[in-house]
Amino acid sequence: MRGVLAESQDLIRNALDHGENPQDMVSWFSRLVTDTLHSAGARELTGGATLVLTGPVGRGDALPSSPIQWLVECPCGLAPDDIDTEPLAQLITQVGLVSQPTVLGVHARYRQDWLALIRQHAGRHNYGELAVFADAGTWCLAEVLRVADPILFLREALCHRPPSLKLFDGLPDKHVVVNVRRDLLYPIIALARWAGVAAKSQEFSTLARVRDAQQAGVMTANQADYLRQAWHAGLQLQLQRFVDRVHSHETTAESLPAIQRSVFGASARMVSDVAHALARDYGLEVR
Repeated sequence: MRGVLAESQDLIRNALDHGENPQDMVSWFSRLVTDTLHSAGARELTGGATLVLTGPVGRGDALPSSPIQWLVECPCGLAPDDIDTEPLAQLITQVGLVSQPTVLGVHARYRQDWLALIRQHAGRHNYGELAVFADAGTWCLAEVLRVADPILFLREALCHRPPSLKLFDGLPDKHVVVNVRRDLLYPIIALARWAGVAAKSQEFSTLARVRDAQQAGVMTANQADYLRQAWHAGLQLQLQRFVDRVHSHETTAESLPAIQRSVFGASARMVSDVAHALARDYGLEVR
């Protein structure tokens, strides 16, 4: 496991240097991490845990800089207290990747207990927890689709739309901090998560959720196209920063190359336009 995870970072950087498609690269990396953490070696290291990947890896849009997150399912015949994922988390950190607990913690639960917890959080309208379950796919997502109110996901997504343009002396402020993942990619992820839940989609990837939502009439073709364009642009920007080894550094609009600054601004405006349009379509207020 250690060698596979360590080597994957160099492989993805080399592939991007040779012009490979960014979406293909994040899908490949997510699948590699998933397969590694579902391996016999991972089960042995954790005391027999079944890991349900969520977050960026669960959605299939993980970069080597993305947090690796999971829910811990305790198999029948084992006790939850016998499961310990800390050795695995340490291994992930040692190879230069990021292991991060979800808001639900690291405690193992039997599947029926996880399902009961989904119903509990749906009843309390706890978006943060429901988002974790929705991005975990499979049986977690199926239960979210069964019990959660989709409008909760849209309200939350509208809170994460790209920030408004800041002006300085009547011109765009070049000193404003730019965070591609937070200010561009995550707003798209949140809108797609809502759209997938509203469309009762069994898909967990951002682009597949947008596709299913368009087919179900949850969003228009133009709205879906805007999100797809912004998504591809955002991935390209973030992966270029990874290749340049500055992905973990805070940056400003002024420090971005002119083309990247223009692409970021145009993409953020498209996502913001979609968010405002969806708010009007569904009778919600944008704050």
